[in-house]
Amino acid sequence: MSIVQNKFKNYQVHSNTEILILGTFSHDVVDGADFFFGKARNFLWHLLPICYNLPSLKEATLLEKQDFMMKYKIDFADLIATLDVPEGEENNLDDTFIDTHASEWKDIPNLIAGLSQLKAVYFTRKTFNGIANAKKQIALTAQYCLENKIRFCKLETPAKFFSPEKQQQWIDTIVKQKTCMKL
Repeated sequence: MSIVQNKFKNYQVHSNTEILILGTFSHDVVDGADFFFGKARNFLWHLLPICYNLPSLKEATLLEKQDFMMKYKIDFADLIATLDVPEGEENNLDDTFIDTHASEWKDIPNLIAGLSQLKAVYFTRKTFNGIANAKKQIALTAQYCLENKIRFCKLETPAKFFSPEKQQQWIDTIVKQKTCMKL
């Protein structure tokens, strides 16, 4: 077995964060992203700025993304810190594989407890098909948010494609706060 670290395992969420967006796991592979949700087939950096009537940051530099994050007090974290995988499977990106090989989960409720300005937590996943372990971790996070009066919703995944419907769901959930997909 081999331990695969989350590429951003030691990343520190900014203390003034008001919106925290949760992903599952960021692989540290050759073609990996320079930051959360930065892979070519992930459209978060297209969807999120448009929510605020700004141009896409999909092709932007890390500094431009960080400037946006600071201005809108948005930050990111992943649920999984490490995977314990069979030799030769280090770059397996399948959701079910990742979920069943998670060996260290990030303590998201503890992370949230340290964010005194936090208003909302969003998990970028509509369903939990094939990720039962992540569902348990998200349920703990959602319960913590409920108990501490922090908005918790799921967002349509930013992965694979962009659509006007997906964009509208993100606007309605994050900016207008008129929809909220619950667990």
